[in-house]
Amino acid sequence: MRKTLLIFGASSFLGSNLIESLKNDYRIIGTYFETPLRIPGILTLRCDVLKKDTVNRLVAQFRPDVTIYAAGLSSITACHANPKLADALNSAGLINVCSSAERFGSKFVFISSSYVLGGEDIVYNESDTPFPGTSYGGSLASSEFYVQKSCLNYIIFRSCPLYGRAYHPTRKNWFEALEGVISQGLPANMDDHVLHGFLDVQLLAKIIKLAIEKNVTNRLFQVTSRDVLSRYEFSKLYCQIFKKDESLVARTQWPLPLDDSQFRSKALEKYHYKMNTTNAEEFFNLKFPSIEESLKATKKRLTG
Repeated sequence: MRKTLLIFGASSFLGSNLIESLKNDYRIIGTYFETPLRIPGILTLRCDVLKKDTVNRLVAQFRPDVTIYAAGLSSITACHANPKLADALNSAGLINVCSSAERFGSKFVFISSSYVLGGEDIVYNESDTPFPGTSYGGSLASSEFYVQKSCLNYIIFRSCPLYGRAYHPTRKNWFEALEGVISQGLPANMDDHVLHGFLDVQLLAKIIKLAIEKNVTNRLFQVTSRDVLSRYEFSKLYCQIFKKDESLVARTQWPLPLDDSQFRSKALEKYHYKMNTTNAEEFFNLKFPSIEESLKATKKRLTG
């Protein structure tokens, strides 16, 4: 019998891609809040993760083997502009879902972000204490701490930024926006002072499947490409690989919205979010790709 996965945040970029990648291997139920998602063969239901009783009833009804939290507010600027909403969706909502998963014996999977780290030019290990500089990173760091201290059956994936195409009917993610402006011959102004890894979202889905098959319990894995680039450098590389006009990409600096209540060090000239992936590579017997290798795989997948 196939295992049942309950994915909160099914209409998000991450949630929709997880459903598309895992639907042939698992029975999947997805939840959404404002944007209904229609994928053939997948049951999706409206759910407000801030309503604990609603979350409890949903988990109790389907008794999933695995519960994945892909909801939340993932925009760094939106989190900075509305830290209370960021804390509600990225922390309070997660606590409701995690508590219900724990209550009904479901493994809880949480996808965190490299932005929980401090941004210094070092290679961060899983054991390093999170030192976030943004409201976004702060809310996720709190969630990591809660899951590790309160859940008896969890997996946390601390991931670099993911890219790919989403299933949202109206809202494009940044990668789709990049594809759009470049294909129209329009300039793309991209930041060049925040550096991190980039991975095709489908690779994370494959790793989650491996973790479920191995019945991984109570582990935190860092997931990222072997190298780091800024969005400007990534966009130039995208143009090279997809045979687009590289001259359309312009270097700029987007202000990283630092949160004084989170960031307790001086501002940096550049922010680096480099993570050590030795544990994940050894455990899953794989080697993470470089950003160039990831983009080449993306081109092959998208162009057939």
